[in-house]
Amino acid sequence: VDVWLNLPRVPLEASGTSGMKAALNGVPQLGTLDGWWAEGFTGRNGWALPRRSAEGPEDDDEIDAADHAALFELLEGEVLPRFHDRDAAGVPRAWITTMKHAMVEALQRFRAQRMVREYCERAYVPMLRGSVRIIDPPQGPTGSTSESQSPQALG
Repeated sequence: VDVWLNLPRVPLEASGTSGMKAALNGVPQLGTLDGWWAEGFTGRNGWALPRRSAEGPEDDDEIDAADHAALFELLEGEVLPRFHDRDAAGVPRAWITTMKHAMVEALQRFRAQRMVREYCERAYVPMLRGSVRIIDPPQGPTGSTSESQSPQALG
């Protein structure tokens, strides 16, 4: 695999773990800024379709057409030229740099150590300090606890 193409309609990406695994193996991503790629994209580790502005298209067909145009603009203007640009020895140096950035960014941002640290900082420690109560089982808008009486719940 030379590039990981992931184009879910925003905001429908589940999480994107396959793209994370590809990046850990040196595969740059080209995708919409959704799921993990919204957090992981740096501009050096792959390519992203531009975010739609508030004035952008709202109709699904118009959104698809805009994403289609942006995809081919990126492929023709950036991705393919970088992939095919070789030095005198036939080595795609700029592509290799992008591959390295894909690995480094994924290793720094998406690993178990970070996950555990964030769970501790954002959930476990506040819960132990009493600043957050866990409802078990969680009760949503249709639950028996009214919103004005329900404690903050972690989901």
